Amino acid sequence: MTEEPRPAGRVFLAPETPQPQRRAVAERLMADHPEVFGKPEDAIGLLRSIHLPASRRWAFLNNGKAGTSSARRFLFQMEFGVPLTVDWDVPHDINPDGVVHSLQGGAGIFRPAIALPTPLAVLAGSMRLATVRHPVSRAISAFEYLCKSHDLRHSWFVQDRLRMNAVLGFDWTLDTRSPRGFLKFLDYIAWMQAEVGRFDINPHWRPQIDNVVPTIFRPQIIGRLEDMGAFYREVADQLGQPLPSGFDVRAANRQTYAGDRSAWLTPEARDRIATIYAADFDWLGYDPGGEA
Repeated sequence: MTEEPRPAGRVFLAPETPQPQRRAVAERLMADHPEVFGKPEDAIGLLRSIHLPASRRWAFLNNGKAGTSSARRFLFQMEFGVPLTVDWDVPHDINPDGVVHSLQGGAGIFRPAIALPTPLAVLAGSMRLATVRHPVSRAISAFEYLCKSHDLRHSWFVQDRLRMNAVLGFDWTLDTRSPRGFLKFLDYIAWMQAEVGRFDINPHWRPQIDNVVPTIFRPQIIGRLEDMGAFYREVADQLGQPLPSGFDVRAANRQTYAGDRSAWLTPEARDRIATIYAADFDWLGYDPGGEA
């Protein structure tokens, strides 16, 4: 049987750009957009969240809790012509598919934009991609993920868990995965929005518009988690490649729920979500009353 032709995928082997050069790029971006960035670390965070292959033909922005694991598996296969089959229990990660978020590590499969010599010029010439999700289902998934970190006694989100305990009286023995706990989680996000900068909120639950920053990243294709097949087809079409034969990317890092998650969505919870994520509803056109 003749094998299908596959892209001549390359990996990064040259050293990443040093820290002083990264900071200079971030300071330039901050100076160009003072209405967005309050400090260089904010600009660095955005550029660190954007990952590219060595071909530089696309750039994918990681928007937390919006199908990024599945999308990265798809992009790996489109770039290299083979499915990602490496298994790795990443010690510092609670994501069961953490290997896909380590592709920008030492193997040089992908690289964050901030680690490139001229990231802004590279991004201007790349096909810019992002995925998004209905804010209601994303908030539910984020709360479940936070509760999972507590179940595992993991370092992930521990600073947020401590603050929730101290500031909002979140009881980690009683409030996990409960309607009351979900309300307190939403109150915590609203409290953080009032107390810190927009980029200082954890990207797994801060508004998606603050992850993607569309006025700067300017995504050309936005995939919606509710129809990732359409995203895969459009990206493949723009790359001039067919979808791989028998293509089936598994839903990576899917959250499972014990009990009835619709019970979390009280009228009070929906009101809070509508307020917290008002900019996302406006930008993405989702219905605040939808997605249970």
